[in-house]
Amino acid sequence: MKNISIFFVTHGSSDRRSWLALQNLLTVARSQNLSDLSNLSIGDISGGCLEGQALSLAQQLEKFANQVIASGGTEIAIMPLFLLEGVHVSEDIPAEVAIAQSKFINKLLFRTIAHLGTSPQIPDLIFQQFEKYSDRNTTVQEQPSRILVSHGSRRAIANHVVEGLAHHSQAITAYWGVEPKIEIQIDDLLSQGINKINVLPYFLTEGGITEAIANKLKPYGDRAQIQLLSVPLSDEQIIQMSLDLI
Repeated sequence: MKNISIFFVTHGSSDRRSWLALQNLLTVARSQNLSDLSNLSIGDISGGCLEGQALSLAQQLEKFANQVIASGGTEIAIMPLFLLEGVHVSEDIPAEVAIAQSKFINKLLFRTIAHLGTSPQIPDLIFQQFEKYSDRNTTVQEQPSRILVSHGSRRAIANHVVEGLAHHSQAITAYWGVEPKIEIQIDDLLSQGINKINVLPYFLTEGGITEAIANKLKPYGDRAQIQLLSVPLSDEQIIQMSLDLI
């Protein structure tokens, strides 16, 4: 059985919580027997960031590659932990991987896996997260309205994916980086007489943006019951979905 090492890639940030979240994920991954979970022979496990680190992603990959070669590995599966196929997934990561691969021709294969957001498990996980916060003591008409808020992308195809996920969960969409923004969607619901709203952040981890979303919701406190839900994916779920994609 071919031995495959795994390198998880996150966006990265100047916010140290982004790096700590990646380290927590790696700790969970290393604590599990991934070979049993995936029917793959898993070698070394590591991760890095596209932004926010002193080394470029290519340099982080080169450093890991030397470790993999020293332990007898022949292939690195690069797992982009991104939920949308924006510019980072479609352009930036492939460019960095190509630079790293050029240093190890005929020595090691770098194979980039489809990004995490392509996992077929995600639609149901989002739906289940909304359902967790449903009010079982009220009628369907009295249930909170749902907003799925994502970062969004300049690439329209990425946002179409979010629209599909929202439709699956009977939610509407809002975005942090593009229109429509969360305030527009809440104002529209309030104008319809809807004042119970659950907002689900479609992000991998809590951080600066989820905090900023929470701050956007505070001014509505005297007019509506708005609940910001926790992010929908656990480390264990992220790891299992990654293995399935690999």
